[in-house]
Amino acid sequence: MDVAVALALIAGVAWAVNIVIVRWALDRTDGPPLAGAFVGVAVAAVVTTVVAVVAGGSGPTGENIWQFALTGAIAPGASQGLFVSSIESIGPARSSVLVSTNPVWSVALAIFFLDEGWRVPVLLGTALVVVGGVLISWEPGLGFRHIGVVLALIVAVTFGVRDVVASQFTNNTDLSVWWAASIVLTSASLVVAAIGLVRHRQAFGAAVIGATPSFVWSGVAIAIALTTLFGAFDRSRVGVVAPLSNAAQSVAVVVLGAAVFGAKERTPRILAALVLVIAGGALITAT
Repeated sequence: MDVAVALALIAGVAWAVNIVIVRWALDRTDGPPLAGAFVGVAVAAVVTTVVAVVAGGSGPTGENIWQFALTGAIAPGASQGLFVSSIESIGPARSSVLVSTNPVWSVALAIFFLDEGWRVPVLLGTALVVVGGVLISWEPGLGFRHIGVVLALIVAVTFGVRDVVASQFTNNTDLSVWWAASIVLTSASLVVAAIGLVRHRQAFGAAVIGATPSFVWSGVAIAIALTTLFGAFDRSRVGVVAPLSNAAQSVAVVVLGAAVFGAKERTPRILAALVLVIAGGALITAT
């Protein structure tokens, strides 16, 4: 198996593990979702920084820092609280499939800004992934105006922007993926903390302390997901990596979600959407 494909699949599974952990943790904490979001990215920042220091390799420069800090501010910084809120609102499987529509943004942006060029199989595969997400949005009781659906679709857009920005920066630097992830996650932590303090003031600190035991493993999953995703971007195009990673995420989150939360995470509509996502990923992989 191609290294980029393997890393993209690992990243997708790790993101899925994170989503299921977040849903599980939300059931065990009383504070605002933003507190759990902060714990996840902060722990991930610590993990990636420690590994980066131990592993050595090319360290950051001033240019590296602002580039990857910008990436982190976009996602998971600005989007993490929205993602956690979406998971709380409509569940892990639905949120994951909807966020998996981000390849349409990733591919479109990569064509226009990275000059990747378009190819019919990649576009068809991306279209299948997107149709799977739309199918979830038409589920009875949801609809495009449901807050959980809206939040997930906003996150999908920010992830698409993140993929393109991260791909551009990783392909033009010798910075190790661990240092890149460390900068991204540190920036994201600061953004989420700032939003949390503005929204919840003094109560945010207590909420973070209460959320830490439940959300700590979310941070470990995020660290693995982001570093492998960056490694995949360093070896292949956005139009290949993004749809594959999201297909793996959707498959894994439905399987894990059904195992942990039961039948509500494996409805016929979710499974149909999942089939479309898998087909799209397979079509892209074959190109």
